[in-house]
Amino acid sequence: MTAMRHLLPLLAAAALAGEAAAAPPPAAGKEAELDPQAKRITGSDNYVPTFGLRASVARGFKLHGVLAVDAGLDVPKEETRKTCAAIRPRLTSAMRDAILNYASLSYVIGEKPDADILSARLQKAVDGVLGKGLARVALASVIVFDN
Repeated sequence: MTAMRHLLPLLAAAALAGEAAAAPPPAAGKEAELDPQAKRITGSDNYVPTFGLRASVARGFKLHGVLAVDAGLDVPKEETRKTCAAIRPRLTSAMRDAILNYASLSYVIGEKPDADILSARLQKAVDGVLGKGLARVALASVIVFDN
């Protein structure tokens, strides 16, 4: 019975994540509304923000917190930025998978997250979707919210 009590919040979180992932993408021209904080990080036209990357930090059946990462991509070529906009859900999914993998396997609970490892994993995920050398990952923030 106690295992079921611990499992229910995880199942609820998974259901909510599924609903959020199933939401339709915003209409064209809504990028400014999607990430209003992007201009606070950089004024560069080459910067493509990807805010809201989150992953639960769990060991066994116990939730220890949430790893929150805000990052962006430095994309020098206009054509590649258009591709990024067109495949934004795929990019975001690959980046979320990289963060989830780090949070569940590499992150040591109670320690500060290793931004170098996170950046390298995010870069590998982006390269896998876009192609190597077309975009460079830039971390804006890495925060762990304890449970």
